[in-house]
Amino acid sequence: MAVVEDVIRESLDLKQFADKIARLLRGTSRQNQMIGVDVSAAGIAFAHIQRPATQQPILLSCDFIPAEDGIDPAELLRARLLKLGLQKIPCNLVMGSDNYQLILGEAPKVPAEELAEALRWRIKDLIQFPVSEAIVDAFLLPEDSARGTSRMAYAVVAQRKHIEAQVALAKASGMSLKNIDIPELVLRNLAEACCDTKRGVAIVKLQQGGGSLQIIRDGNLYLSRQFSLSYNAGLLDDLPGDALVLELQRSLDYFERQMRQVPPSHIYLCGENVTADKLTPEIRNALAVSIHLLDVDAGIQIPDSIPDHILSLSLHAIGAALRQDHVGQG
Repeated sequence: MAVVEDVIRESLDLKQFADKIARLLRGTSRQNQMIGVDVSAAGIAFAHIQRPATQQPILLSCDFIPAEDGIDPAELLRARLLKLGLQKIPCNLVMGSDNYQLILGEAPKVPAEELAEALRWRIKDLIQFPVSEAIVDAFLLPEDSARGTSRMAYAVVAQRKHIEAQVALAKASGMSLKNIDIPELVLRNLAEACCDTKRGVAIVKLQQGGGSLQIIRDGNLYLSRQFSLSYNAGLLDDLPGDALVLELQRSLDYFERQMRQVPPSHIYLCGENVTADKLTPEIRNALAVSIHLLDVDAGIQIPDSIPDHILSLSLHAIGAALRQDHVGQG
């Protein structure tokens, strides 16, 4: 009997040890993970990123859930996260572009922690709702972007109800909300991961009816610009080359002449159904700056099982999942 009891005790000890190791491994496997979620009228894009210490970030999962009439987006998201077992992973949400304003202006000479509150009173006449309802965040542009002696800053302004709606969405879908981000900064995150930004790059994201351009240098956002474009974003829709090149040239001219900056080394295009075959020689060779398709694979490990069209719909979500803490920005 004593021998049997010793064997049972030893077996129990081994099982407890194995359970402990399994718990530790489960904990380790979830370290440095983040989910990015981008909710739009068309549907919900989400991306699950892990950052190994010595490797490129890994896109563990990524999908786009089309909106369904009569079904709350939070329920669609909750069901998907539950299916994948991702409810406990920290999450960054992306604000819709219609729900905030990004306003560029001279930075008040105040400590960094007082910048947002100081800008609140400068932007009160530039918004369409009472400033008392505004949630304001802010970040400084790099010192070399100053016009004359004044350093510039971006104010991010959202009406309180839109922030509350984001928080409610996160709660209803069971997400562990960490940050609410904006498209301009999540594209900055994507550029940092996939491009060499030391000399500066422009990220141009196209969608139906328009696009956005961000110029990033050494991890800092220098310029953000929105523009309209006659692009239907379908699989067979060509890029309107002449109109696109004109918008790119306007942005570069402003960056060089008004901000007195050296032009970016490359322009990278991305977006819904923006594919290599649409980037014609006429577009590629239209400017002095080289124009390429953004290669997400250059900076992120992506499984072959994730289709390219899902990636193109999930760029904001991927950028949100790539967010890291930045000094002065984000």
